[in-house]
Amino acid sequence: MPDTGTDAGAGAKSKLAALGLDCHGSYVDEAFCRNLGLVDYAGQQKLHNTRVAIAGMGGVGGVHLMTLARTGIGAFNVADMDSFAVANVNRQFGATLDSFGRPKLDVMVELASSVNPCICFKTFPEGISDANLDTFLQGVDIVVDGIDFFAFEIRRRLFKRAHELGIPVITAGPLGFSTAVLVFMPDGMGFDEYFDIHDELPEKHRYLHFAMGLAPRATHLAYLDRRFVDIHEKRGPSLHIACQLCAAMTATEVVRIVLGKGRVRAVPCFTQFDPYVGKFRKGRLPMGNRNPLQRIKIAVAKKLFLGGGGREGLVVPSKPQLVRRGEAALVEATEYVIRAGMQAPSGDNVQPWRFSPFDGGVDVILRSEADHSFFNYRQIASLVACGAAVENMRIAAAAIGLGPRVTLVPDPVEQAVSPVVARLEFVPDGLEREGVLHAALWRRCTNRNMFSAKPIPHEVCERLSRMVSSGHSGLEDVKLHWVTGKSERKSLARALFLADRIRVERQDLHEYFMSMVRFDAPRESVSGDGLPLKNLCAGVAGEQFLKLIRPWKAMRLANLTGVGRLMPMHSALGMMRSGGAGLLTVGKADMQSVLHGGLAVERVWIMLEHMGFAFQPMTAITLFRLREMLEGGEAFSDTHNGFMREAWSIVSELFPEVKGRIPLMLFRAGMGPRLKYGTYRRELHSFIPAS
Repeated sequence: MPDTGTDAGAGAKSKLAALGLDCHGSYVDEAFCRNLGLVDYAGQQKLHNTRVAIAGMGGVGGVHLMTLARTGIGAFNVADMDSFAVANVNRQFGATLDSFGRPKLDVMVELASSVNPCICFKTFPEGISDANLDTFLQGVDIVVDGIDFFAFEIRRRLFKRAHELGIPVITAGPLGFSTAVLVFMPDGMGFDEYFDIHDELPEKHRYLHFAMGLAPRATHLAYLDRRFVDIHEKRGPSLHIACQLCAAMTATEVVRIVLGKGRVRAVPCFTQFDPYVGKFRKGRLPMGNRNPLQRIKIAVAKKLFLGGGGREGLVVPSKPQLVRRGEAALVEATEYVIRAGMQAPSGDNVQPWRFSPFDGGVDVILRSEADHSFFNYRQIASLVACGAAVENMRIAAAAIGLGPRVTLVPDPVEQAVSPVVARLEFVPDGLEREGVLHAALWRRCTNRNMFSAKPIPHEVCERLSRMVSSGHSGLEDVKLHWVTGKSERKSLARALFLADRIRVERQDLHEYFMSMVRFDAPRESVSGDGLPLKNLCAGVAGEQFLKLIRPWKAMRLANLTGVGRLMPMHSALGMMRSGGAGLLTVGKADMQSVLHGGLAVERVWIMLEHMGFAFQPMTAITLFRLREMLEGGEAFSDTHNGFMREAWSIVSELFPEVKGRIPLMLFRAGMGPRLKYGTYRRELHSFIPAS
């Protein structure tokens, strides 16, 4: 717990001396002279002699510190254990190019000291905990809450201990473009009483109680995009605009309390200011969250934000500590990278890969026996999946400081049964990269729901196409092509209908698909392969239909009567009910090019997830076309050859630039409802060869 003391450092002292100033009065007199008229001289000295404790130096905590420093507060206890990263730039005062990787606490103390070198700091680089809470609060006049929204338990303990010690606490939350402020005074309601928190309340419900109590008459919900809020995954949007408002309103309350300037409106009173909608709301919430009307609001919010309990089948492992430069990757880090690879998509979720860890990296091996279906000609579909797994692993390794170096097809063994298709070598550099894609990697999923028909913005398509063409080495020959117009999607829907007719009218394809659908009820285990019935998003009627046509005899009868066309029609409708379609192509059909295509597919998919768009591969038409290009039309009947000619002529007209190129994947994307039922992955040990 270092204490920088009350005096300026040597450099600051000399600069002050050159100006004829010192920290024993003259600097404070001149630096804060423009406060006079709003604060009197005695009050300014009182602020200078006030000690404020700020827990957290991030989005709101850092701005709290700078605002209070410029207001004239002369002493701080500050705590934070995190370092600045690129993802902090949009909202955190100290996040700059020069501060990335540096401890937030060090950066913010330097910045505040550059404003007022007379500030006395006590710093807590280990953060706050039960072990140091009393020390953190020692000698403190006011506590300002800058703790991360989801660090709930330590916030709760901080508020409780401050209340016991008779210290006021101010909390302000950035909510959309607005801020909501609460003041807890020693003689008023406590944290648990106001927010209605008790030990039996589940963790996720505590977050919701905190948010609802913070802004009982929330204005931001009218414009908040709920696709970007997920309490289960502990994520939500935040703006620097709101963080600045938090600091301004909090500093006002600090001045009010320290100088006794007017009545303090403590909880159960609340305040929210939202400049975006032009509303200032204040009121009183008797009984806090136990208020009958507030309980109704909380019940509604639970349905909106906690409904479904998160996506079934999604398992996100704990992120290991950053691997420092020169350190060896621990087993936990290597396992984390492998689990990221396991999270990749594969045709019908066959998971056609194995992973062979070695000292300093991992080999990715094609498990060709996993899929011998008609779709997987020359193992191309499985190679695309392996490429996606490699991209996941590269992103995860970069996010934990492993500085991965990727080599595709390290040995020319293209004809081997189980070739090593990629090698990831770890070169630990201690840098946390790919933060955006890493966060979205675990959320990425195939979403078969109907989407909004609102076209995907041109800026999104352009960004993704540029991402593919200018991606890491080897992606130069991968191209992404788009159609988003209504008439184009209608034409493409016709092509998908024809391709899916082939799929449902072939016995081998039908039986293979049905063998991969898991019709049994959800199990307690969260491992496996194939497609859980609920994952198909078919609805109750659709699920019953799939059960009826499960035997080929039933499907054949459905085809003869025309009922079987309901499934191709559903695919066509899905294309119409989307924001657009992308077609990813490569220049050649060799192993390395296809793997590069898989890397690009996954990168685009994850980026779309980050942007808030749903994604569904529509692979039948491209895999049929691949087989037709590489083998000829012998694999199809005359009728189905006719379907393919018409279908691909439509695609060729919509995507004229793909002529002569290898189509790897067609997909649809758009704004859609969140997926409730995902797919499972097999156990980790089943992917690692026995030593």
